[in-house]
Amino acid sequence: MDKAMIFGIYDFVSFQMGLALLNMGLEVIGIHPDENNNTPYLEEKRLEVGRNANFREILLSEMDTCREIDTTKTTFILSLYDLYMLDNETIFQKQTVTKLQEFIIRNKSVTDIVFLLPIQLLKPDGTDTLRTVINDVVAWGKNNQFYYLPAIYGPWQPSTYTFQRALLSNMDDSKIKVNKREWTGDILYVDDAVEAILTSNENLEVEDDRHFLIESGLENYWVQCAEHLKLEAKDYSEKLDLDKTINRVTVKKITPFSESIEKQLEITRRLI
Repeated sequence: MDKAMIFGIYDFVSFQMGLALLNMGLEVIGIHPDENNNTPYLEEKRLEVGRNANFREILLSEMDTCREIDTTKTTFILSLYDLYMLDNETIFQKQTVTKLQEFIIRNKSVTDIVFLLPIQLLKPDGTDTLRTVINDVVAWGKNNQFYYLPAIYGPWQPSTYTFQRALLSNMDDSKIKVNKREWTGDILYVDDAVEAILTSNENLEVEDDRHFLIESGLENYWVQCAEHLKLEAKDYSEKLDLDKTINRVTVKKITPFSESIEKQLEITRRLI
């Protein structure tokens, strides 16, 4: 990958993916839906990446007139995982898909599309809304890679996520419940997950569609981490019967939970 375009750049996993690519010295174009101005920590995130000369933001409403003039091989990254966890799939209406499709057709340098997806899509009763979006984007005729993610935690996590709510509840003694959309069979620190995605399958450059499940490789890891935060988690341990065509990718390293959750807490204290 030489260059990346990321839809929903200020969403949780998308933002961390953008930061990682910028740290690698790559050019990143972040696409921000205009109506998403309630994105958590939006202005703080803009300040975080705005000082990097390799970063440029494009509003979705501006894409009709935007044309890339270079021929640098570009990967388009679409995190439906973030939309799912924010319960915001409706933002991906037909009009949005069409606008993105027209932009990518005009810009021939986009050769690959990377989907970041919730692990729930591997279940037979997975969300139909996301499946429709995936089918529409696959029809663009690019090389596609699909990365299925379990629960993810880390800095800049929105309060809809269970672990962020747990950190906030420790500050105000409020009671929390596990987010019904959160997968409780496994969990990954966001930096570890992003590294696994970027280093799997020769840095995403493949000719055929490939499907990858990113996992910790540890038994009941979500439960272990939840208990660290004193959450009642004994009844939460989901399992999957995986299709043999799914490539299972175990992260190369697991950042110790005490270290990674402290980084998340540090950002939380700074932002509240």
